[in-house]
Amino acid sequence: MDPVTSATVAEPVLTPSGHPLQRCGVWAVTLLAGGDRPETVTEDDMERVVERLVEDIVTAATAPKDSVSYDWWKVLFALYPNSKPTHAKRSRDRAVLYPQVAELFAPDPMGAPLLPCTFCARPSGTVWTKTNLPMFESERALNTLPPGVPGWPVCRACRVALWAMPYGAWVTQGSATVLTCDDTAVEQEFATRNLVRAGRIRQLGFAGLKAGAGPEAVVVRALREHAADSGGACTLWTFKNDNQEPWLRVTETRQGIARFLRAMRADADCRHGWAALQRSMHRRDRSGAVTVDGATAAARTLFDPVDDEERDRLPLELMRRARDPDALNQRTLRGWRALCRLYQEVMYDMDPGRLDRATVMLADWITQDGTRGRFNEFRRAVNSAYDLQKLLMKASARLFLDGSDRVRINDLIPLLQAEGNQGWRVRGQLYFDVLDELIRRGVRIGKSDDEDDPASEDGEYDDGDEGEEYA
Repeated sequence: MDPVTSATVAEPVLTPSGHPLQRCGVWAVTLLAGGDRPETVTEDDMERVVERLVEDIVTAATAPKDSVSYDWWKVLFALYPNSKPTHAKRSRDRAVLYPQVAELFAPDPMGAPLLPCTFCARPSGTVWTKTNLPMFESERALNTLPPGVPGWPVCRACRVALWAMPYGAWVTQGSATVLTCDDTAVEQEFATRNLVRAGRIRQLGFAGLKAGAGPEAVVVRALREHAADSGGACTLWTFKNDNQEPWLRVTETRQGIARFLRAMRADADCRHGWAALQRSMHRRDRSGAVTVDGATAAARTLFDPVDDEERDRLPLELMRRARDPDALNQRTLRGWRALCRLYQEVMYDMDPGRLDRATVMLADWITQDGTRGRFNEFRRAVNSAYDLQKLLMKASARLFLDGSDRVRINDLIPLLQAEGNQGWRVRGQLYFDVLDELIRRGVRIGKSDDEDDPASEDGEYDDGDEGEEYA
């Protein structure tokens, strides 16, 4: 029998887990090591990353308070407030602090009892308490330890990843936002952009950053470019610790987000509607400084809070801003209608033409009068399922009495009267459809396309895609 040779596959040095902070840190270590996948990181790569981390941490912890390097210490303090390099009584002597920081990432002691790592389940001989762990919820939550264990078992790779996490996260002086996504290319792009931003913070401080796109806008761009149509569901985890009660905010996109974004970019009306929404949400103060970035504010409407009943923020925002259609031009109204229809079609698999019969009937009734009275009546009624049903019955009866064929819309009533989000989403779509039909018939709704409105500047809105710093 021929000799059989077997090849032993080495266990990866770095393993991403399902924990959002560890996962972000794994991507940061990978990128700091010059790799593109976590499984390519070697032991030598890990040593170089550890040297980089220790040097950056010590530099920030010993920096004068009026220096730009001190801003990176503020980031570390928000995440690891009781650790040796962030403690108020830490040594400002590099020679003293350096070995203390290096000890955080030292190999496990020889002969130490091994326990499964809290994050990746790899055998670990080091136990950490909350002083060295990033605070992802509240102090009380971090005091909860496994029964009979004096701390959290954390392997060396995860210890390095947890302290590399700020490089791959979107950080401020008091918060950090990390991303989990079912498409790793999106996670990698998010971490890559943040790694560049972290370098600028360490070199220039927060004051040296240009205002620009925030984490939601960065995720939207990454989804558009990297996610497959069948995936792309994202969750943003934001931890904030600003010397008050720490809190965690979690927001998520819907499963069809990547398909929605790509379809939006392929449709001229949707593309203009999205740019118009960005412009309408953009804010500057009297000095001209950006106070609200429009790209980030618009992108945020695609993320729903996981612990809140307020869902489907995009159509809700579009409806709110279109309540006074005369303040907007007709192209913007067409664009926002197209966005709403696409959202319904992709996120809820709703036939966008299902409301056409009700749309035409209401437009016939409104134009029959020749004044704005009926339109204003419709605009008020569409906010209420009960009022809208009464109006539909009234319009149908009036048209029938005046000789028009009866329009059968009984099958649409349950849809328009549905409770919760489904009901107002469908009624909002009907509102935009009626506006569009009236405009098509020449009714004076909204400004003409050559008139200005807050969301109608020519050209694409600059959403910070091209390497723009974002603060």
